Amino acid sequence: MRSDCWHTGTETIDGSRRFYRDWRPAHETSLPGLALHGSLSQSGSWIALAETAGSIRMLCPDQRGFGLSEDPGSDACAEFADDAIALAQRLLPPRFVVMGHSFACSIALEVALRAPDRVAATVLVDPVVPIKKPVGGPAPAPVAIAKPESFASREEAERHFRETEEGAWPGDTLRRFVEDIMLRDGETGSWRFPYSSPRLRRLRAFTASAESDFDLLAKAQAVRCPVLVFRGAASKRFLAAAEKPFLDAFASEPKLVVCPASGHFPANTEVALVADVLKRFLVGVR
Repeated sequence: MRSDCWHTGTETIDGSRRFYRDWRPAHETSLPGLALHGSLSQSGSWIALAETAGSIRMLCPDQRGFGLSEDPGSDACAEFADDAIALAQRLLPPRFVVMGHSFACSIALEVALRAPDRVAATVLVDPVVPIKKPVGGPAPAPVAIAKPESFASREEAERHFRETEEGAWPGDTLRRFVEDIMLRDGETGSWRFPYSSPRLRRLRAFTASAESDFDLLAKAQAVRCPVLVFRGAASKRFLAAAEKPFLDAFASEPKLVVCPASGHFPANTEVALVADVLKRFLVGVR
């Protein structure tokens, strides 16, 4: 942790423990954000954005089965959303903004649908947006589950992300990203992903199944609060071809910001840009 504005804790929700980080600035300039991480990370993925924005309170939980949170053994979007709402009810004021990255954009929209009186706006960071398969064309390749699960050094972990994630990672950006999202065994131990391979496989299997309730476009059609969307220009999960169909799914067109140097993690790779746009967006949200 880099500041005394950070607070950490755990809450028991439906019998299992949820860890959270809570950025509480001395002077808040907007409604707080409930920030939900993607399937390849944990709550630490929001550290850089919270500290760069500075004046926005951000409650960042480790979602079920990720980071330091326990895994109750189920993966429905509705249950992820209920976890988030329960934590917000305990720790946030009556009105807040819900934020999601990657697969958690579906969860953020579900939170907005389930708690419309509490959610003032939704912020979606590089959602995983499906595109229709061209007739006779190949199906998009699935995103591979990362292997190995641990690395002997931070430098090895950095090399893995540089080789597997698109977009630019300037300066010390990748070092900080690894330090913020990876788990470490002590001061000198190996660096581990904040999830196990079986946990990630189970989630991916559910989201691809007929029982999945992660229909991003269906949720978008039902949301009525203001929406801000960030897309990494080099993202493989939110392609330029998917941009218009996604925006058209909303009743009112969201504000879209394309982050020119980013892949799937614009809130980490272009944190100053994302923080500036986010702060200006939240000025008008009540």
